[in-house]
Amino acid sequence: MILEIFYSFSSLLKKMAKNILLIILALFFFQFTTEILSHGPTRQKLKETMIIKAKPEEVWNVIKDFGKIDTWHPLISKVDSDGKNEKGSIRTLYYSPKNNSPIKQRLESYSAIKMMYKTAITEVDINSFPVNTYTANISVQSNNDGTSIVIWKAAFYRAFVNNDPPPELNEAAAIKAVKEFFQSGLNNLKKKLEK
Repeated sequence: MILEIFYSFSSLLKKMAKNILLIILALFFFQFTTEILSHGPTRQKLKETMIIKAKPEEVWNVIKDFGKIDTWHPLISKVDSDGKNEKGSIRTLYYSPKNNSPIKQRLESYSAIKMMYKTAITEVDINSFPVNTYTANISVQSNNDGTSIVIWKAAFYRAFVNNDPPPELNEAAAIKAVKEFFQSGLNNLKKKLEK
């Protein structure tokens, strides 16, 4: 009698263990497939550099004014700004390759001593510049040989925040837009200073 109860109890425990294992495997599979199928935007980082045959002070003198990027960046047709280099200042860039589409930016930090400043996009037409939550930092450093290096870095997300973005609003489109913006600015800055 005791042996029968033991075998019945043992058999019941084995069935329960199998069911628990199946439930655990089903939950694991559900979570795994959900993560694979629902991939949202990933934070992107981009860094472009340019060596310029000019002293850092000369390079900084060209790029230092937050509201005057149109004087050295060929893709900006004009800028509306308060003319200040202070945290919280706002500028509106008119992006000429996209019918002068406005891009509003806020100055996040500024250091004339370190020759750098950081900006953030506050408003943008994503069809013109397909990014979201974009911040950028531009700085000038000395190479200790009479030349300078300009470093332009950005962190951003793609414009389309949901799953399955259209090609013009995906990560590749965002990276391409930022890269083209940085490279055209840096190439023109080099040309302007080395002429």
